[in-house]
Amino acid sequence: MGFRLDLHNHTNVSTDGLLSPRQLLERAGARGIDLIGVTDHDEFAGAEECVRMSQEDPRLPRVIAGQEITTSCGELIGLYLTERIPEGLSPEQTTASIQAQGGIVYLPHPYDTHRRSTMGRQHVEQLALSCDVIEVRNGRILDPAFDRQALALAARSGALLGAGSDAHYAGEVGRVYVELTELPSRTTFLRLMRLARPVPEAGLRDTLLSRGYRLRTGANKARRFIHPV
Repeated sequence: MGFRLDLHNHTNVSTDGLLSPRQLLERAGARGIDLIGVTDHDEFAGAEECVRMSQEDPRLPRVIAGQEITTSCGELIGLYLTERIPEGLSPEQTTASIQAQGGIVYLPHPYDTHRRSTMGRQHVEQLALSCDVIEVRNGRILDPAFDRQALALAARSGALLGAGSDAHYAGEVGRVYVELTELPSRTTFLRLMRLARPVPEAGLRDTLLSRGYRLRTGANKARRFIHPV
């Protein structure tokens, strides 16, 4: 039996997420996730809270503290971070900031042109050469061809294969993951990820679910903009 790693998820610390840190962890545990990346948009407090709760309660999944960072050209994820990284830096500056913390550079949904937050192709191709992991399965992809392009990019660049649900709501958690034969630590993560097996490509049902969740996220963003908490 393998260990399941879901490397890309959001709490309600993200402006478009609805799950509290505890809800995210409990839902991930119920879905059989052993290690979860908490990667809120331009925020780090949710990841820190998840780490604290996981350390206090061994029944919860283990946690990788991360952040989905808005660079000047699009989004980039840092995993195994120790503090928040400011948004608005160039991809190169953001990469350097992640590495300065001993973190993992993770390129999310590199070819999803349905998202304004995705980097342009030129930046993606260049950044792929310096990142550690490329997300080849994303739970919110609307066209499986985007994941196939990401897989080809990983093969060309030599980056490791990553996957994440990109969950913002309970029903999304644990839909996408990679499997490993060992549960990694920060020091063994890159070595073990060379053997990672992402879950299969999305089918029609998954694509329809992703479309529904993406529409819901847009409505939630608009509601929070009109009625900020």
